[in-house]
Amino acid sequence: MSTSPYKINGSIVDMTGDGVWPHMSKEIREELIAPFFDVDWKVHDISVFARDKSEDAALDNAIEDLKTHKASVKGPTITPTMEETKKFGLSKKLDSPNGIIRRAINGAAILRNTIEIEGIGKYAPLMHNVTIARQAVGGIYGAPNVAIPGKGTLKIVFEGEDGSSATLVENRKVATGVLMLTTETDSSIRDYAHAVFAQALSMHKSVVFAAKDTINPIYDGRFIDIFNEIFNANYADKFREAGITFAEKVQLIDAVVSKIPQGKMNDTIIALKNYDGDVVSDQVAGEHKSLGLMDSTLVSADGTLLADPPHGTAPDLEPAFHEKGILLANPAAHIYAYAEAIRHKAELNGQAEAVVMAKKLKQAVVLTIEKGLQTGSLTGDLAPDKTKSISGQQFIANVRDVFRGMI
Repeated sequence: MSTSPYKINGSIVDMTGDGVWPHMSKEIREELIAPFFDVDWKVHDISVFARDKSEDAALDNAIEDLKTHKASVKGPTITPTMEETKKFGLSKKLDSPNGIIRRAINGAAILRNTIEIEGIGKYAPLMHNVTIARQAVGGIYGAPNVAIPGKGTLKIVFEGEDGSSATLVENRKVATGVLMLTTETDSSIRDYAHAVFAQALSMHKSVVFAAKDTINPIYDGRFIDIFNEIFNANYADKFREAGITFAEKVQLIDAVVSKIPQGKMNDTIIALKNYDGDVVSDQVAGEHKSLGLMDSTLVSADGTLLADPPHGTAPDLEPAFHEKGILLANPAAHIYAYAEAIRHKAELNGQAEAVVMAKKLKQAVVLTIEKGLQTGSLTGDLAPDKTKSISGQQFIANVRDVFRGMI
C-alpha cells in the first residue's frame, strides 16, 4: 500500500452525539482514520444542546446529508426524559434521534453483531459470530394502546380510501383491561427483506427468519411469505453462488432463541420482527459480554447505512475528561462504526481495496484487545487489573499501531 492515505470517493456523514463522544469521535477521525484513509467527513453536531438551539435543524441537516451520501457514523446520543429536559435547560422535550432518523431514511433493518475476541470470558462461550437483524419499523412501536373501560365486545372496521369498508374483527369479547393494535405494511416488510438479504451477501452469512406462525399464522406468516417471494425473485442465485443459505420455512422464535447460547445459530443472521429483535439483540449482548463489544448498523432498502455503537453515553465517565482531558470509555464499538461506514461507502464506490482495509481496521481492534488481555493494556471495562487500565486515547493509539503493521 502507498504511504499516503487511501482516498475514499464522495463523503461520509459523521453525526456526533452527547457526553464525551464528540471528543472520542474527533480522536478517532484524526488519530486513527486520517493516517490511512482520506475521507471527506460531513460532521454534524446532533447533541441535545445543538438540536434544542436549532429547533432540530441540526438533526434535519444531518439526515439530508445522509440521504445524499448514504453512509454515516452516529455517536451515542441522549433522548432526554422530562427530568433531563429541565436539568439540561432545554426549551422542550426532544424525541429520540434514532427514531427520527429511521423514519426519515426509511430505515428497514437494524443489525447487531457480536465482536468476537479470543480470551474474553463470554457468558455464553459456545455462541460465536451471531447477528440479530431487527425490523426497524412497525409492530408495537407507535401502536395505539388504550384502556378497555369495561365488559363488552370489540369491533375493528376498515374504511378504505376508495370508500369501501370491511369489518376485520367483530364480537371479540373483552373485559376491563388494555388493548394494543399492531400493524405492518407489505412495503415495509419487503424493504426489511431486501435490507437483510443484501447485508447477508455483504457479510457472507446465512439467514433464518424466526417468528411464531403457529400462533399468528396470518400476521407472522405474511413476513415469511414476503421473505420467500423477495428471496426467490432477487437473491436465490446470489446466495447459491456465495455458498450461503436462507431457510424458507419459518423458524419458531422460541426454538431459535434457545439455540443461540448453545452455539447452534453461529455465523448466522437471525431476522426478527421489531420488538422481538429489540429484546433478543440485548439478550445476545448480555450473553456475549456487553453492548460495548457489539456493533450496530441501520440499513435501508436503497443501500443507505448508518453505523453506531449500541452502548450509551456513559455519563459517569465525563468528569475525567472535563477535569483531566482523559477519555475513559472503551472506543472499540465506536471504531467499528467508523470502519463499517468506510467499508460501506467503499463498497458503494466499487473501491475493493478500501473495503479490505476497512475490514482489517475492525480486525485491528480485535487484535489490540487480544494483545491487551496478555499485557493488561486495556480500558477499565476490560482490564484484568483496573489500576493499570489505559485511556481511550491510548487504546486508539494502540489500534493505530496494530493497523499500521497489518497494512
